[in-house]
Amino acid sequence: MQQQLEHHWKRGQQFEAARDLNAARSEYEALIGVEAQHVPALLRLSRFAQIDGRYGAAHRYALRAADAIRLGASTRNLGYVTLRLLDFSEDVEVASVILSADWQDPAVLSQSAVLAQHLWLVGRYEDALRFLDAVGAHVPANHLLSFTRANVLRYLGQLEAASAGYEQCLRLRPDFADAHWAIATLRQPDPAARLARLRAARDHHPDGSLEQAHIEYALFHELDALGDTDDAWEALARGAAIMHAGIRHDVAARQARISNLMHPGWHPADAGEAAESQPLPVFLVGLPRTGTTLLDRIIGNHGWVTSVGERNDLAASVSEACDRFFTGMPDETDPEWIKDIDHRRVGQLYLERLRRHSSATALAVDKNPSNLFNIPLILRSLPQAKILVMRRDAMDSAFSNLKELFQGNAYPYSYGFADLAAHVGMAQQWIRYWAEAAPANIRVVDYESLVGDTEATMASVLDFLGIPGQPGLADITRNEAPVATASSAQVRAPIHGRGIGAWKRYARQLEPLRAALEGQLR
Repeated sequence: MQQQLEHHWKRGQQFEAARDLNAARSEYEALIGVEAQHVPALLRLSRFAQIDGRYGAAHRYALRAADAIRLGASTRNLGYVTLRLLDFSEDVEVASVILSADWQDPAVLSQSAVLAQHLWLVGRYEDALRFLDAVGAHVPANHLLSFTRANVLRYLGQLEAASAGYEQCLRLRPDFADAHWAIATLRQPDPAARLARLRAARDHHPDGSLEQAHIEYALFHELDALGDTDDAWEALARGAAIMHAGIRHDVAARQARISNLMHPGWHPADAGEAAESQPLPVFLVGLPRTGTTLLDRIIGNHGWVTSVGERNDLAASVSEACDRFFTGMPDETDPEWIKDIDHRRVGQLYLERLRRHSSATALAVDKNPSNLFNIPLILRSLPQAKILVMRRDAMDSAFSNLKELFQGNAYPYSYGFADLAAHVGMAQQWIRYWAEAAPANIRVVDYESLVGDTEATMASVLDFLGIPGQPGLADITRNEAPVATASSAQVRAPIHGRGIGAWKRYARQLEPLRAALEGQLR
């Protein structure tokens, strides 16, 4: 049997190398016909199904790979299985397959940093710490494990412990760029003491590398904290240039697709037929760094509300209902097919997913910023949903995006003035258009009002959501829920307005952006 398995696997690999995917698929299908729990073959078949655009088959193969490991298959590919499950927003499956594994298994230990990361990515922060404690007794000190532990502590709000963890990581690996960047974004005391080691770490990495970009952004934050705006800007400009050069992004094409969605043809035909649901879905959307996490923390203090975080359940529900991979309306070159899908089925699948992650509350808040440009889809699939859209001053919004190093190549428009102006300007138009088109479903919340007059702003928001007021909502420091967004450190402090007009400290350097944005907003 083993010889037969090796024969099919070898031939499958050879056909892949020759780019004959149909022949490779046949070999892998023959292989799992002999050994149904062959994890690598199941993962390859999942990828091939994705290439073919068959979401359901790709999803089923991924679930079969997870089942195979739980039933005793080799854990050598466990990290690849959990990574694949993340592609389908299968949070429960990710946690299950990791938590049921033998944490003393050498194969598990060798993947421990990745597996711990996958646990916190699905919101299992305490389990991630427990896993790290367990594997730490069996492996030598490792900078990746120290870094992962520090991230988990950060998201749990234990900022001092997180800082100590990042420092431990740097003692093990002094040039580890991610840790330097993480410390700088925590805004720890005495930034001047960290400048020399940052510059030494920057010089250790190749020019134009992603690691060097992380160091440049770290230098920006530390120099900005010191008030050295000239040197801070130079560091930010260097970091942004590296990121801009390394990311392919056709901003004009994306803007055209978004513009085409602002049309009466995308208005929901049955906007008045809104079925009740428990919980009522609330989408909290907006550009990144515009206050969505702040509003989420305030609403999350309400006893009638559960916040489920930034989830991809809407895209997954469309993908499942239509058996095709869907990531978002602006990613579709020809989105007309979306008008003809079974929107009721999409809504049902979304609510099923939502209930898995929300407690028995009246409302559940989904805070995925990318759903901003899925508003037409939300209105058609979930006509009962409420949509809160955060809006911030255009220049503050643009600058807050520019100075944020987003992970995983997210928000690629944010590293150049022209792209930033085009995207922020389009977002402002989009928000105005859909707020006017669907006022019963959409409420725009201005960041400046939220931090300047929190009580009055929240009274309006709660009235829109149909829930009563409660005392203490504005005390976000009492909200102990984990936060894994770019605002994970900031939202641990009381509400303040220091971010209003923050771009003006760099008004001279940002003048070209201001002029470009002014042209977009005319």
